[in-house]
Amino acid sequence: MTDPRHEQDLAELAALYALEALGDDAQRQFARSLETASASTREEVAAFQDVVQELAYSGPAIAPPASLKDRLMARIAQEPQEPAEGAGFTFVRSKGLAWQELAPGLSTKVLFHDPAAARTTMLLRLAPGGTLIGHRHPQVEELYVLEGSCLCAGEFLQVGDYHRAEAGTVHPVTSSEQGCLALIMTSSKNEPIR
Repeated sequence: MTDPRHEQDLAELAALYALEALGDDAQRQFARSLETASASTREEVAAFQDVVQELAYSGPAIAPPASLKDRLMARIAQEPQEPAEGAGFTFVRSKGLAWQELAPGLSTKVLFHDPAAARTTMLLRLAPGGTLIGHRHPQVEELYVLEGSCLCAGEFLQVGDYHRAEAGTVHPVTSSEQGCLALIMTSSKNEPIR
């Protein structure tokens, strides 16, 4: 036998449920409650859902202004990007980070830094004619060319090329005639070689 108080509670929440206005947890709880609700309560919820669907399509379609997406994306990029609590994911919007000039013709955007492991993931940009000084690697360094080209460890690298330098190796000067954008995963304890 169905509890009439439970049925009354469900009936009072039916419209909010149909509008998906209860919040995530309450929506899920209400959906579970419907499994044991009376046929009349389930019919009432279905009727509310039909009305909500009709309302959604009852007005004329209005195209948003073309600039809305750009404004929205710019606003999102300004928001701090933090990992979701306990989710194990980190998202970084590169457009929201400023380039840091390290030397004339050389700039970086740090995407992630792990101080405990002394590891940094960054975008490195060499302007045409730019150079990166030689350095010793206490850990593995990886480089992936995204745009342009560069001369790295005596090899010409272009878009899509990958380079890995093992721990203990020394990179001579890396340079670019036309300019280069690369993704680099490296140690934050590299030692400059002059």
